[in-house]
Amino acid sequence: MSEYVKADAGWVAIESDPEFGAKVQRVRFFEVDDEGVRPVVKNRDGWMVEPGHRTTDVIRASGLDAIRIAALRELIRLAGRATTQKQMDGIAEAQALIMRGTGG
Repeated sequence: MSEYVKADAGWVAIESDPEFGAKVQRVRFFEVDDEGVRPVVKNRDGWMVEPGHRTTDVIRASGLDAIRIAALRELIRLAGRATTQKQMDGIAEAQALIMRGTGG
């Protein structure tokens, strides 16, 4: 039998979709049972469900840090498809901007 525990603030699931890019969803609950612990998020229809199969990380982070991690994951995916030095240079510039943020 499952037990549901409300997630503390800051828990997010990061999903990487090759078609739509990275997505960050707030974890609402954790489902605990004999098989382990699973995060639960709210889908578009308002149902509480496990995150999609493309979920790469479930972490506790500030909103900005979660978005940075999702963006960096997306850059890793793009770097795997880059074929020219110009593309790699653009990815490196974007990475530096993400890490520096708006303050720099």
